[in-house]
Amino acid sequence: MRKAPRTDRAIDAAMSVIEGRWKTSIIFTLASHGAPMRFNQLIGKVDGISPRIFTLQLKELEADGIIFRNVRSTSPKFVEYSLTERGESLLPILEELADWGMKYLSGETIAFSETVVEPDKADV
Repeated sequence: MRKAPRTDRAIDAAMSVIEGRWKTSIIFTLASHGAPMRFNQLIGKVDGISPRIFTLQLKELEADGIIFRNVRSTSPKFVEYSLTERGESLLPILEELADWGMKYLSGETIAFSETVVEPDKADV
């Protein structure tokens, strides 16, 4: 008899990719911009993050294949960031997590995408 695969490890692996206070904000910002963004453009859209932590989060997202770092060798040289196909595949999952959070954890207004949803107080 074959044992069922352990999904807790798969969930842990998936959560390790998006864990951290800023990763989902970075992913959302890149997704909502719809085009590659330079470092200063991107950090300017993520309120409250230090440049050091921002750089660390970008490196982790790049290592996990969620974002693509493109060094443009034009003069002057600059770097652009964009979501990879793997990163874009996270968007529906993150939207579902945001919906779940609104329904079960918070009575406050939360925006994951351009649409702000007011939770129904009866659902809380």
